[in-house]
Amino acid sequence: MPLTATTAPLRRLAAVIVLAFALALGGQLALAGPAAAHADLVSSSPSDGAVLASEPARVTLLFSEEVTLRLSSVKVVGPDGRRVDSGTPQAAGSGEDGLTVGLTADQQQGTFVLDWLATAADDGHATSGTLTFSVGAPSRAAAATGFAAPDRVTDAVLDLAIWAGLAGLALLVGCAAIRLHCLPAVTDAGTDAGTDAGADAPFAADLRWPATLGWAALLAGTLVQLFSYGPSTQRESLAHIMDRSLLSATLSTHEGHTLVARIILLALIAAVGEIVLRRAAGVVSVVAAAVLTLALAATWSEISHASSGSLVPLALAVTTLHVTAMAVWAGGLFTIAVLLTRATRAERAAPATRGTGADVGPDLGSTTARFSRLALGSVAVLAATGLYQAFREVGSFAALTGTPYGRLLLVKAAVFLLVIVVAAWSRTLVSRARERSSVALRRSILFELAGVTAVLVVTVLLIGNAPARDARKAQVTGTGTGTVAAQGR
Repeated sequence: MPLTATTAPLRRLAAVIVLAFALALGGQLALAGPAAAHADLVSSSPSDGAVLASEPARVTLLFSEEVTLRLSSVKVVGPDGRRVDSGTPQAAGSGEDGLTVGLTADQQQGTFVLDWLATAADDGHATSGTLTFSVGAPSRAAAATGFAAPDRVTDAVLDLAIWAGLAGLALLVGCAAIRLHCLPAVTDAGTDAGTDAGADAPFAADLRWPATLGWAALLAGTLVQLFSYGPSTQRESLAHIMDRSLLSATLSTHEGHTLVARIILLALIAAVGEIVLRRAAGVVSVVAAAVLTLALAATWSEISHASSGSLVPLALAVTTLHVTAMAVWAGGLFTIAVLLTRATRAERAAPATRGTGADVGPDLGSTTARFSRLALGSVAVLAATGLYQAFREVGSFAALTGTPYGRLLLVKAAVFLLVIVVAAWSRTLVSRARERSSVALRRSILFELAGVTAVLVVTVLLIGNAPARDARKAQVTGTGTGTVAAQGR
């Protein structure tokens, strides 16, 4: 059916949402690839290339950080091509940063091939590698079976789930920020505080569906992340997404605990969120919303690169603020776009108001002005926390240009600056225009949203790569003992 003046803005806004999702999916499928090493092999017993007098009773591998035992594996193939590892790997090392597995007492002579797969306990990424040792004298090694290459589709689905979660968080937090800070206070009875009529009450009603959409996207993204994490670390296809053993292993990890905590927080928000936003309690509402927001944002920092390295508590706090500022800025932009869409519908229904200064009414005008100040603060926090993260995770100028993480960080910074510059220029043109049109302002905001979508895609790719400081160290030192094969999440 043909678009009417009433339905066209909503249809266009829906098209923007679908396009953003499609771009994110396409970006993850096109750019998803093997992640750089996270848990590097530091040493092994026997060491790579060692020649022993007799077959050892077991092999032991030590890594640069703690590994998740249930999502890590070791295979040892003897000179005759048969597997000689016995039982499941056990923990080794002082802080669960090692794996050990027994060998069958076959007393074979020749070269043994050892393949390992280790999943880091902090950020949940998996790496694999191969080493050899010989008994008696080296011989022609049997063909190594190794571990499968990362499944591209599974990794892309996991990345898309992370992106959907971030986008959902932004919608949820952005709507709350607009309602609590930018709209005039609305009492439970639906009237503005201190006025006779609640002119902005319809705005609050319009913002319930974006908040619901954000909550649903965040929940769906978290669930998909929870179910696809295990198959991704084990390089399995999506056919294993309902594998109960992998789900059980995931639930025993730090990542699993964090995702479950996020689901519990979402249940709490579903129960009390609207009550908090509807109450004209001033500081109480703001504090309650801030606590819930920071708690949700902390579930990203807990399973990010901030959870390892130096000054972890400070890094966790900075990353939590970074995620929160992103959510306020991006979600606030979408929320303002929704309000401007409503204004555009009213404008088209009453074309006589065009050019009279009433295109953006006083209430919506004050709302956008308040959000501009809030967005400026959010962008400042994003820049400050982003600089700290870059300093911590990159470490040197050589790593900034010489590692995948560093190059992705440069791309993210470039897109971020481009969005800020073009948006500032566009807003200046809009403010100087004789006709303060909601259509022009909405176009400016939709451009910012497109840029934010690109920034989120790059952010997800950054999450899937090792910090530049670690990748650079791996390049210099050769990733420890043995060689690193195909690597994945």
